[in-house]
Amino acid sequence: MLKILGVVCYLTALLYLGEHFISSDLLTLIYSLLGGILFVFTLFYIRTLNRVIVLSLVIIGLICFYIENISYKEAVLGFGQNINLLTLFLLVPLIGTFMSTSGYLTALNEKVQVMEGAKGSHPYRNSFFLAATMGLLLNLGSMAIVKRISEESFTSYRNLKLTLTIMRGFAMCMFWSPYFVNVALILVLFDLSWLDIGAYGISLALVYLLVCWIMFKRIAFPDDPVIENNGLKDENTTSKSLVPFYLFCVVLISMSFIFEYVLDVNMTTIVSLLALILPMIWAIFTNIIKFYIQDVSFQVQTSFFRMRNELAVFISAGFIGLAITETNVGALVSHFLFQASYGSVYVLTLLIVLLSILLSFLGIHPVIIVIGIGSALSPAEFGVSPEYFAVVFLISWAMATQISPFSGQLLMAAQLMGKPTTTIVKHNYQFVIILTFLLSSVAYSFFVFGLI
Repeated sequence: MLKILGVVCYLTALLYLGEHFISSDLLTLIYSLLGGILFVFTLFYIRTLNRVIVLSLVIIGLICFYIENISYKEAVLGFGQNINLLTLFLLVPLIGTFMSTSGYLTALNEKVQVMEGAKGSHPYRNSFFLAATMGLLLNLGSMAIVKRISEESFTSYRNLKLTLTIMRGFAMCMFWSPYFVNVALILVLFDLSWLDIGAYGISLALVYLLVCWIMFKRIAFPDDPVIENNGLKDENTTSKSLVPFYLFCVVLISMSFIFEYVLDVNMTTIVSLLALILPMIWAIFTNIIKFYIQDVSFQVQTSFFRMRNELAVFISAGFIGLAITETNVGALVSHFLFQASYGSVYVLTLLIVLLSILLSFLGIHPVIIVIGIGSALSPAEFGVSPEYFAVVFLISWAMATQISPFSGQLLMAAQLMGKPTTTIVKHNYQFVIILTFLLSSVAYSFFVFGLI
């Protein structure tokens, strides 16, 4: 049954992409229905807390639709509101699958080992930048890959310190990468292109990098012994060429931005299509198509169980998001925030970021928070541009996932550390507080100087 549901996941994503070539209300209805079916089945496989949250969202959405006398057909379409995000979430990992099948990740691992043998060990610096660059294409899976490369490459390191460094490096991508769900969601929510906010996101990422560098010396866990690794390759060991790997990355990234510039299609769709098509073409020309298809087949069949939480959260968040737009809830939320911020854009910025962090800490997924708050706000009412709100929500998401014990990256880091999530939360809260005020101030300076 789980294998069939995995196939249904990808079928839903393909139908969504197909709608861009064959405009059809029927296709929209079909993938929305499939989204609803997937949501129902996720309820049998997710934790009780998550089940309560997502069911509450759907019930509230149904009540809103009922009060507003919305037809059943329009309500069903609510289950398809976030299929674009699920499509990105399902298809982008195909890039990592191809890199694994093609041996690119093995070649990268060997290259890092050789470099470490020749130039000395710099575990934290190198792991940070590996996570910050590989995370761009490999998303959450990059954390485990970088950790494995680090364990096999560095002669001496502290495990907990290394893992937290990797997690912080990975978070750098959240400010700007078009391959990340949070960036895709924000672009769709405020009807923007990546080029509208890309420069601001990169600027925030550079400020984030500076803070990571300054606060690096404060990373110290009480029980974190030095791990020695003597079985490494030396500088005379030959390794596979990384030229094919670099070429693939350059082509993928270049095509993403070129198509986004010349086509009237959002970046989410472009990235999803490239993740689906480019690895397939590359696999054909490099004669590994048979092995790649086998690996993709396994990934498809196991996708539902691996992504069950994301499926439940994304679909329910899209449903409640559509319900909010059909009611006057948005006006009430906007009015509340306007009053609470006393009309100050800076105070409003801090309120949004702090509220996102608090709700995320309590177990509400950032997707729900961004859609819930973002759908309710009208930029014009606050005298700001959609781009400004987009930047604020980039900060909100990045900060929330750094401290929420329920976020995917923090859960992954805790698993790699072999420690409870509270260990990371206790160590990260000062880091998050400083960045919250600093990045909010940077975003506000964009507004004050008329840059956004």
